[in-house]
Amino acid sequence: MGRQSSERVVIVGGGIQGCAAAYFLARAGWSVTVLEKDNIGRHASGANAGGVRRLGRDLREVPLSLAAMDIWKDLPAYIGEEAAAAFHPSFYMKVAIDDKGHGLGLDRIRMLENAGYQHEIWLSKRELKKRLPQLEGPLLGGVLVEGDGWAVPWRIVRGFAKAALDHGAEILEGCQVVQFSRHSSGVWKIETATGSLESDWVVNCAGAWAARLARKAGDLDFPLSAHAPMLAITERRAPVLPAVLGVLGHTLSLKQLDTGQFLIGGGVRATADLETDKAGLKIPEMATSIRLACQLLPGISVAGILRCWSGIEGYMPDDLPVIGMGGLPGLVHGFGFSAHGFQLGPGVGEVLADLVIARQTKVSLKPFCPSRFG
Repeated sequence: MGRQSSERVVIVGGGIQGCAAAYFLARAGWSVTVLEKDNIGRHASGANAGGVRRLGRDLREVPLSLAAMDIWKDLPAYIGEEAAAAFHPSFYMKVAIDDKGHGLGLDRIRMLENAGYQHEIWLSKRELKKRLPQLEGPLLGGVLVEGDGWAVPWRIVRGFAKAALDHGAEILEGCQVVQFSRHSSGVWKIETATGSLESDWVVNCAGAWAARLARKAGDLDFPLSAHAPMLAITERRAPVLPAVLGVLGHTLSLKQLDTGQFLIGGGVRATADLETDKAGLKIPEMATSIRLACQLLPGISVAGILRCWSGIEGYMPDDLPVIGMGGLPGLVHGFGFSAHGFQLGPGVGEVLADLVIARQTKVSLKPFCPSRFG
């Protein structure tokens, strides 16, 4: 039996995890307030490449990714038809362009099969060329996942925010947490730049700022670092790429949006400043990903780069997120997604809500235990 929904919950952070958690809690009848220091989806959740992929996940992360995908497949039932239209399912392909990548791909498939997973399959060079005949270069095969795709990140985040509001949640933007502590009565006292409030539960979805928030509470000292993964977008071209594309052993994420523009990313990092909220750019490093995209699809080389940007993201040393109960009663953590949390977002929101409500989660959270570093 779960806890009583009369208890109050404050969620710190208005990214996809925070807004999805607010939705699931509010839908269950709980009193929920989201505190976002900037705007909803302002940082990593709104500035990422929008990849919705199960492909390439750490084996320990696969169950959570599969559970999240169940929500993505039925997204209109959660956030409505209009917001869900921002998700474009197709297929995700990571191609091998050298012997190293070829070996990585075959090892990956064997590992997944030994673990009982069959959502990733290997395509031979011939099968790959049949599926994506427009690709050029030394293609040796690739790993495919049907049904993965891409989404417009900020529209999905705002979709969960609106769905949470529709179920009675409150969202306060421009509301930075200054201090918070748990009193002997069991109530959390939360001081913000615009006032104070009390809550029975605090859910820490503060992204790259989450370790600071944990320290304010007197919880564990998390080894969270901040970086700024970079993206570039081109001019419009006629549709040629129906899939999201990566390269085994190299850093690239390439997709063609419904506007015809190519979005190039893959996690190449610039510097991030948590004091000023500024995310930098390193053009030479970004150019490496752009050149690789042009090698696979030469037509990109004549499409001008319109803009490069980056968003601030929190990284853990093992690249796995922190999801679970904190070291203090009434404190739950969900952060450290290390530039691959967007697809997980809806599933993470659901398990965070389950932890507050005291419901059994659909997947084990043991690999993401907050105390694994301490």
